[in-house]
Amino acid sequence: MSHSALPAGPAPYFLGEADGDKLVMFDQLFTLLATAPQTSREFDAFLTEGRPGRPVPPHFHALTHETFFVLEGAIRLWVDDQNGHRETRVLEAGHFGYVPKNTIHSYRIEQTGKIFGVTSGGFSDFFRAVGRPTDTAGIPEPDAFHIPDFSVMAAEGARHDVNFVADYALFD
Repeated sequence: MSHSALPAGPAPYFLGEADGDKLVMFDQLFTLLATAPQTSREFDAFLTEGRPGRPVPPHFHALTHETFFVLEGAIRLWVDDQNGHRETRVLEAGHFGYVPKNTIHSYRIEQTGKIFGVTSGGFSDFFRAVGRPTDTAGIPEPDAFHIPDFSVMAAEGARHDVNFVADYALFD
């Protein structure tokens, strides 16, 4: 992918089912639908597609709020507000989860599916920094997986408000 499918600045636009900027990260496809340049840094919107796999590394965002709306399949979402609220829940198609800033969280795809996410503006810059661009729509096959080196993820995370929590044990 040599250029962005998204406009350079705020302007009305429309995308088809397979349109948007696509990036493979781990075993999932992230399709960026609206990012900081299009929304004057107000919000980002994206799709995540994948099969059952490993959880994303536990992390929190000091400035970023994150949503999970399950369109297809199911995910397990872990949240820990570090003030006594720790919960894990399986979200199925039609379910919604909200993770405020400063909340440790992780998710794992439990059943092949698609998630719609909205975050604070600029969050998708992390996906661009560590994901591998692709022109291929749909869930990546194993030969297309992209497992970023954790040192690169940690360095880019520090630049893009993704703060990984070392040795954080997920709970049931």
